[in-house]
Amino acid sequence: MSDYEPRAGQVAMANAVAVVFESGGVLMAEAGTGTGKTLAYLVPAILSRQRVLVSTGTKNLQEQIFFKDIPALRVALKFPFTATYMKGRANYLCLHRLDRLADGSSAASHDVFLPIVREWSGRTTTGDRAELEDLPEDLPFWSEVAATAET
Repeated sequence: MSDYEPRAGQVAMANAVAVVFESGGVLMAEAGTGTGKTLAYLVPAILSRQRVLVSTGTKNLQEQIFFKDIPALRVALKFPFTATYMKGRANYLCLHRLDRLADGSSAASHDVFLPIVREWSGRTTTGDRAELEDLPEDLPFWSEVAATAET
């Protein structure tokens, strides 16, 4: 990583995270924005070869980790590892719930964007709402067709 500059706090946190991966236990770490927390836990996690789940508070941070940090670490570490981008259920289409809208009993069945979502549902391989880039982020009926714990 050409623009990387080690920071004492980041190195200390990375070492502490590595110890937990090696020996077990719990670590609670706190640091301000821009201190390098993400790399401080990702590098030891990757090198541990353990399966790790990283949960973020925002989609922006999730995207930064998956689309910027992970690719940079693949190059820098020269160490093979896999990473998967996962989101909550509400980000995914439920085909069963979409089909239920076909009866016309919901106001959403008359939404001008519904035919676009129906057409997309036949070709998407993931059902990820983010694929519908040309539609408004706040589709009024999305909550009626999104996956839930029950579906």
